[in-house]
Amino acid sequence: MTPPLSAAGRCLGTLGVVVSISLLATGCQMNNPYKPTDPTEASKAATSLSSLPSLEDTKIQVDAAIAELGKQITALVPSVTWNWSDEDSRGGCHPPYEQSDGEQILLRNYLSAAPIPEQDWKQAYDLAKKTADSLGATHATTFKDAPNDHDVQFSSSTGTVLRFGSKASALITGSTGCRLPAVKHR
Repeated sequence: MTPPLSAAGRCLGTLGVVVSISLLATGCQMNNPYKPTDPTEASKAATSLSSLPSLEDTKIQVDAAIAELGKQITALVPSVTWNWSDEDSRGGCHPPYEQSDGEQILLRNYLSAAPIPEQDWKQAYDLAKKTADSLGATHATTFKDAPNDHDVQFSSSTGTVLRFGSKASALITGSTGCRLPAVKHR
């Protein structure tokens, strides 16, 4: 019989799961995460960023999409109301953009203390999918899909992400993907 885990052991186990999901969600190069992108590919990737909206414009677009999705879900389920939590986090880009002047913003969370009721999940999911589609985030990855426990991420080929879930509470968040900032912050 295995003894029960201490609180610290449970926290470490949870942390391990979160880190694993984060690495999978960001497309981390697990075979050699420190190997830089080939210079030719890195140059092509960096050049491709100039055809995308700026980091700031993308942030505004994703923030607005998150707020609009929250509004639509509240119209569907009035008990689900939203508040912004935490702060945006700005950082460097993942391969193949890591050698570019690009940056990405992991957006703050839009949270509801009330979860989305199971009977309304499918309709809320459809609203999230439509919102993600409007951002070009058409690739869906489902992390959890059980009754009253849902977690899905929509992503684009350029790294824009819309993350949506509901369990004890509901969450909408996202990421700009790698973009060139209009104003240099480094």
